Amino acid sequence: MAPDKVHIPEVIEPDEKLPPDLVALRKFAVLMDEAVPIPGTSRRVGLDAGLGLIPFAGDIISALMSAWIIAGALRHRVPLPKVLRMVFNVALDLVVGEIPILGDIFDVAFEENMMNMRLLLAHRNRRLPPRSLAQIGAVIGVIVLFLILVGIVSIVGVVAVILWLIAQRNA
Repeated sequence: MAPDKVHIPEVIEPDEKLPPDLVALRKFAVLMDEAVPIPGTSRRVGLDAGLGLIPFAGDIISALMSAWIIAGALRHRVPLPKVLRMVFNVALDLVVGEIPILGDIFDVAFEENMMNMRLLLAHRNRRLPPRSLAQIGAVIGVIVLFLILVGIVSIVGVVAVILWLIAQRNA
């Protein structure tokens, strides 16, 4: 009896078959998440983890840079649920990244740029031409403002918890 579903493994197109903007986004994702090998391990880290070491501002800067891949997804007509998943991935990295020490470990383990790039490549609409910046500019602006707001709320939350812990210790 034949199986009901056939599993087709994920196929990643070589750079020669991708539009130039997607090649640039793929290189950017590698730079952000996998640029440098960690000696003695099979893990790699990128600029995202390095920026995460800058208290408070580093994770916001990294999230804003990661929005470039989301802009690419909008440009290449990735379905809205997948774009929302990409925004969630960046926001999760931003929120957890603001937590001292734990956030730095999380930044090494959670490669949201590579995950988002895989979503973009797997779900882009090849049948329609890419959208222009004018067509997606307002949505990108809303996403950037959302990420800044999430970053500010995360910073305020971390500072509030630290101040509360100090008050508990002194009490």
